[in-house]
Amino acid sequence: MTRQTRVLVTKALVMKRLAVILILSLSAVLLAACPGGFGYVHVQPLTGPYRLVAVDSREDMMLCRGLGKSDCMGDGLPGPTIFAAGADARYLVIGRHPTKFGEPLNRADTEYYYAERSADEADLGSRPTVHGPFDRTQFDAEAGRLALPEFSVVFEDLK
Repeated sequence: MTRQTRVLVTKALVMKRLAVILILSLSAVLLAACPGGFGYVHVQPLTGPYRLVAVDSREDMMLCRGLGKSDCMGDGLPGPTIFAAGADARYLVIGRHPTKFGEPLNRADTEYYYAERSADEADLGSRPTVHGPFDRTQFDAEAGRLALPEFSVVFEDLK
């Protein structure tokens, strides 16, 4: 191998290493831009397997059933934007401003729900029975009739 060929091979190896370093550096920056790397901007346990999560912004707040450390499924539970939630041994209660993808949050549009809890709620095959939507008057009547729990979590910035 001639000296000129060795120089070209050496330059090619250096360029390859620099490209790898650049790709790894950009990947690290992109991962750091996501809160917590991969995941949610908000995670808050509610009760049992249920938690309140927001993916990209707090206006994405939803109630889901946890499947281990990071996975979560909605299972027919009301979606964004949840502004209040609560639970006891029998029921979950949810207050939300329904949102559609790409539309701004409309706090004037409010719905309330309750879901029946079950002994097998951690089982992937079970699904909670959800009742609603109700307006505030209807929900208050249901709360009185069933002794529903109070809202123990209220997000004032979403209310």
